[in-house]
Amino acid sequence: MFRVVVVLLLGMFLTGCGRKAPPVPPEAARPRPPSDFRVILHPFFAELMARVPVEDIRGYDLRRIKALEISRSARPAGKPGPELHRTFRVPFGKSPAQQPLFTYRDRDLRPGWCYTYRIRAIKGFRSISAWTPPRGFCWSTPPRPPENLTARRLFPHTVFLTWDPVTLDLHRFPLRGRVLYRVRRHTPAGETTFPPVPEASFYDTSARAGVRTCYSVEPLLSYYGTLVPGPQSPEVCLIP
Repeated sequence: MFRVVVVLLLGMFLTGCGRKAPPVPPEAARPRPPSDFRVILHPFFAELMARVPVEDIRGYDLRRIKALEISRSARPAGKPGPELHRTFRVPFGKSPAQQPLFTYRDRDLRPGWCYTYRIRAIKGFRSISAWTPPRGFCWSTPPRPPENLTARRLFPHTVFLTWDPVTLDLHRFPLRGRVLYRVRRHTPAGETTFPPVPEASFYDTSARAGVRTCYSVEPLLSYYGTLVPGPQSPEVCLIP
């Protein structure tokens, strides 16, 4: 009887253990690439933004991302020259679910150069996502803010804006390129950004009568396919 019990227990033990699943190699559990990667230009820096992956390539949730790696290439604008490459890591160390948005500001920009960026997520050793598609721009010294902005009410729903044309950059050198202007309208209901215009004037035909409305103008230098923004003008306000 004792031998029978021992045999049964041994059989149950062996059956319960079974074979353990082989460990998943790091490459098989690497993160998905960051998504919605874009580069937004400001007068003094370029802001890189992307959504951090929350799953690995198998569809399992990621508990932590160790770092984001940025690849930056730089080359002279409009002429042959050396292409400079730089790759560096930005520590993240957080749960993607708690902080899904990654941002990085690159202030090391040289006028007359074009830049291209890619990023990827790093979970750990040999567990690295694929690169995002590249995003790029060409950089020049930004234009000065427009001066003498005025706003006049023409009709109950129409406001006419004028300002001095911008011809100099922030260092007071002549601009090399066409300047466009982007008008922003602020009301208690929120902000409206209008498409860029080439003239130093603008008709707002959608103003709300009786509502305090403020306007500012942002200059945009057209430079090798990039609109380089300058500082906005001071706001002017009125009640149409």
